[in-house]
Amino acid sequence: MDIRIRSLSKEDAAGGGSRRRWHLSRAVASMVAAASAALVIVCCILYAAVFYLTLDQRAVDDLAAETEGYAQVINDSGYTGTDAIALVKTESTIEPDTRMTLISSDGTVLYDSLADESSMENHAQRPEVVEAMQTGEGQSGRYSETLGEETLYHSVLLADGSVLRLSVTQSSIWGVMGTIALPCLLVLLLAVVVSFLIGYAIARRVISRMEKIDLNNPIEGDAPEELMPLLRRLDAQHRRLDAQASERRMFTANVSHELKTPLTVISGYAEIIDKGIAKPRDVRRFAGLIHDEAQQMKSMVEEIIALTHLDEMGEGQMELDMQQEVPLESVANNAVARLRPLAERSRVDLVVQVSRVDNEPIKVRGNARILEEMVRNLAENAVRYNHEGGRAVVEVASEGGHAVVRVSDTGRGIPHELRERVFERFFRVEESRSKDTGGSGLGLAIVKHAAQVHGASISITDNDPIGTIITVTFSAK
Repeated sequence: MDIRIRSLSKEDAAGGGSRRRWHLSRAVASMVAAASAALVIVCCILYAAVFYLTLDQRAVDDLAAETEGYAQVINDSGYTGTDAIALVKTESTIEPDTRMTLISSDGTVLYDSLADESSMENHAQRPEVVEAMQTGEGQSGRYSETLGEETLYHSVLLADGSVLRLSVTQSSIWGVMGTIALPCLLVLLLAVVVSFLIGYAIARRVISRMEKIDLNNPIEGDAPEELMPLLRRLDAQHRRLDAQASERRMFTANVSHELKTPLTVISGYAEIIDKGIAKPRDVRRFAGLIHDEAQQMKSMVEEIIALTHLDEMGEGQMELDMQQEVPLESVANNAVARLRPLAERSRVDLVVQVSRVDNEPIKVRGNARILEEMVRNLAENAVRYNHEGGRAVVEVASEGGHAVVRVSDTGRGIPHELRERVFERFFRVEESRSKDTGGSGLGLAIVKHAAQVHGASISITDNDPIGTIITVTFSAK
C-alpha cells in the first residue's frame, strides 16, 4: 500500500495531480455556482409572485376607493345620467388609465369614457353589474389571452338605480416577470460568476489540505475539521485491513506448517514403500498411516474452506443466508449422526438432549448449514478430547427467552488461563495430544465465527466433576 501511495505522489508531481485538482475544483465550483443560480431563480420567481399579489391587491383597493368616492359625489349632488358624469369630470380628476362606465338599471350603457356607448352591448349580465344590483357593490376581473393583461372592475349602485363602474388594466404575472427579467438576469450572472470563483478558491484550498493527509495516519496532521468523521472511518478501516492482512499472513504460515507435517509423513512412508525398503508385513501398516494422515489433511482443508467462507461472507449475502427459521433439535441430531462412527471408535457415549418449553420447537433465525457445522465441531471436540467410557452431551434448550446449545464432556477440561485462546486458529491446549486425536486446531475458530454471524455469545465453564461445558447463547427473537 505504501509503494502505491508514493507512486501516486510522483504522478501528481509530474502533472497528473494538477489536472485532477483542476477538474475536481472546477466540479465543486460548478456545483456551487449551479446552486447559487437555482437560488437566485427561485428568489426572482418568489419576488415576482409576491410583487404581483401585492400590486394586484393594491389595485383592487384603490379602484374600490375611487369608485365609491365618485359614487358619493354623484349621490350627494342629486344629478343623474350624463349630468352626473359631467359633474364628476368637473369636480374630480379621473386617472388616464381608468375607464368609467355608467349603466342604467336595465343594463343599457349610458356613458363610457373610452368607447361609443351607443355601439356597446347590454351590460345587465356582467358579473360586477349583477353583484352591484344585488348587494350595492360588485367587483370582478377578466383576463385577456390576446393582450396578456387583466382588467379589474368595480361597480357601485347609485341612488337612482343606475350603476357606476370603474375599470383598470394591469399586467399579468408574466408581464410582471418580464419587467423584472433583466435585473434578475444581471443578478443571476453576477451570482454565478462570484459563486464559481469563491467555490473554486475554497475547493482549491480544501483539496490542497487533503493532498497533505498521510493516508497511513489520516487523523494526524492539519486535516480540515469537516473531514474528520470521514478520516476517522478511513483510519479505522486502515487498521482493520492491516489487522486482517496480518491475520492472513499468520494464517497462511500456520496452514503451511500444519500441512507440512502430514505431507512429510505421507511422502516418507510412500518413499519407503516405493523403494521396496519396507518389509511386506509393514506395507499395510504404512498404508494405514498414509490414509490417516490424508484424512487429517482432508479434514483440515475442509475446515479451512469453512473458515474462509465465513470470513468472506458479505453483509448482503449474510443477511440473505440468515432468513431461515432453523430448528436447533434437527441441527443437533444431524451433527451427532455424522459423529456416530467417531464416537463408537472412541468408545464415548454421545447423546442429544432437548428441553422444550410448552412442547414448542426451539428455533433460531440463521443458516442451517453453518449452525450444523458449529454444533458438529463442538461435539467432535467433546468426543476427541474425552476418555474411553466417557460421555458427551449435546443439549438444546430455551432459557430466559434465549435459545441455547450446550455441549458438555467428561474429558480433561480446559485450564482457565487458556479459555480465551482456544478460539484462535491452530491453537491447541495440548499440541501432541491434539495431533494424536486428529485435531486441526480450527474447530473452535469455526465455532466462534459461526456464533458471531448469528449474533450468539459463547462461554466456557467446568463440568462437574470433570470435563468442560461450552454454551452458545443466541440473542432473543
